[in-house]
Amino acid sequence: MEENLDIFEWKLSPEELQKINQIPQQRGFPALEFIADNGPYKSAIELWDGEI
Repeated sequence: MEENLDIFEWKLSPEELQKINQIPQQRGFPALEFIADNGPYKSAIELWDGEI
């Protein structure tokens, strides 16, 4: 994110960065279609490194 902001030649203030860090993270795309008995990921836990 920091590299992307550098192209605009401005920076977020420490307060703005703190507010961004307070936004709860969540997956917008669970990618469950990548789970298969014969594929590299056998479960959602395996796909997401234990974090569902």
